[in-house]
Amino acid sequence: MKAVRLHTYGFRKVKLPGIGEQLYLLVVNGFGAEPLMILTNRELHKSRKCLWWHVMAYISRWRIEETIRFIKQSYSLEDIRLLTYQRLRNMMALVNAAIFFAAAHLGLIAKLKILASYALGAAKRIFGIPDFRYYAIADGIREILKRLKQPFPKNMVQNLNEPIQLELALFKGP
Repeated sequence: MKAVRLHTYGFRKVKLPGIGEQLYLLVVNGFGAEPLMILTNRELHKSRKCLWWHVMAYISRWRIEETIRFIKQSYSLEDIRLLTYQRLRNMMALVNAAIFFAAAHLGLIAKLKILASYALGAAKRIFGIPDFRYYAIADGIREILKRLKQPFPKNMVQNLNEPIQLELALFKGP
């Protein structure tokens, strides 16, 4: 059984010398060995939803910073010397296309390989997996879904005797 990681957090109003603005210190335990401390000028409330929103906003901002650092280091952007602004824009368009390909396309392929390997492992084939893997993947998905008590909520399951009716709500009246 996996250990559940608990996050505890709280906040306090703080003032810094020389700054007249009201600040808040949000402290979160559970992300690492040391507590995560976020200093903000946004007003905090005691609701978990409000505090968690600020934590997730900070984490999202940090991911953006890490992405920019990764791009600069991986593609040596600070070493590129171009003579015109238009050439710099063109270079950045090429770099962004390469980054998108690496992140979206190759990332998706890696995720699909992991998912397929998990499904193939669940297929429980005795004599190995043949080159045409789709039957084994289907068997694995069936085995994974068998483990669920009820795969779909009853209101999502359609009566199989009724024909499937597809309609566009775009032109439907009120």
